[in-house]
Amino acid sequence: MSTTTTASSQEIPRSATTGEPVTTTARRNRMGIWMCIVSDATGTVALLISYVYLWSLNVNSAWAPPKDSFAPDLPFWLIVAGIVLAAATMWWGVRGMAKGRRSQLILASALSSIIVLVTFVGQIVQLSTFPFAITDGAYASATFWLGIGTAIHLSVVLFLTVAIINRTRVGLFTQNNHSHVRLVAMWMTWVCVAALLGAVVTTTMKVSPNTNSPTFGTFSD
Repeated sequence: MSTTTTASSQEIPRSATTGEPVTTTARRNRMGIWMCIVSDATGTVALLISYVYLWSLNVNSAWAPPKDSFAPDLPFWLIVAGIVLAAATMWWGVRGMAKGRRSQLILASALSSIIVLVTFVGQIVQLSTFPFAITDGAYASATFWLGIGTAIHLSVVLFLTVAIINRTRVGLFTQNNHSHVRLVAMWMTWVCVAALLGAVVTTTMKVSPNTNSPTFGTFSD
């Protein structure tokens, strides 16, 4: 009798939608999140390449904002720190759920949601207090778009972490079936990488090294 009970408790649960073992659907979902990350990375990399290209070329000497009023470095790194802390907290929740500690996942997802919300507000404040307008040169435009991209990432992460709270509370995740939480943590890890790359670029590449900038629309032999 006890042997039967033990075997039953260790049985892999089935997906409610396909009837397959949840390990099978988890593999497909993991492939899906990787495809989402790759797709999102193409847009992020395009923004980064645009920034570096415009910085290096300095067409018409129009890279820098008026009076060289570049954005302060600290807010970029505070935003990165917030995203990293939120992702680390969610991974802590994943590890807890893998050991059957449901309360740990609820706490982790709640804390992560609060951190992401504060970081999102910080990103909006940064965008609204830049010492330049989006039309004030190539640097201003490129920096604004990188900040907007981070804000969009944070809004998606906030939606996902709040969803994890609700789904955990109603018992939709178990020790043997919590792959969705791991996928959210994977996405948050990618957002950390994207924000970090943006911070590195915007804080280390300010004044253009090209002092002999080309003039658009004219040609010389």
